[in-house]
Amino acid sequence: MIEMLYYNHFETPIGRLWFAATPEGLCRVKLVSSEEEFLTSLKRSIDGEPKREERRFRDLVERFKAYFRGEPTSFSDLPLDLRGTDFQRTVWHAVAEIPYGRLSTYREVAVRVGRPRAYRAAGNAVGRNPLHLVIPCHRVVRSDGSLGGFGSGIEVKKYLLRLERLDLY
Repeated sequence: MIEMLYYNHFETPIGRLWFAATPEGLCRVKLVSSEEEFLTSLKRSIDGEPKREERRFRDLVERFKAYFRGEPTSFSDLPLDLRGTDFQRTVWHAVAEIPYGRLSTYREVAVRVGRPRAYRAAGNAVGRNPLHLVIPCHRVVRSDGSLGGFGSGIEVKKYLLRLERLDLY
């Protein structure tokens, strides 16, 4: 079944942030350079008919503006349409609870979801996060304090952590 998808973008200091939603909620937030690249990645996971729209995302854009001004910003009340395995969705919900300006480790996320030995699996789930910034995967680091990975690159992760006044990196 083909779903209706709405999308738009926001210019940030680190590049163009694209986002998409179904009628159920936000389903994708990704930092990519082109509309074509974003739509291609979106179509790989959702069989939908994308339509560009601004009005639907006004609140989200205002939150992104505040976030990039360095203001503590929450996205926790936004309706989401998360697509993944049960384990991935559980991990994403746990990561979404990490407060602005705080760090967690992959191991701590695994413990939080009741699977303390599954920290690598938790790390893989974090790496497949479809909602960058909204689910703040940049706040998750390795147990030894090193950054680990980030889909938009380590320099972007460092920028986001510094923006949240986590000047450890």
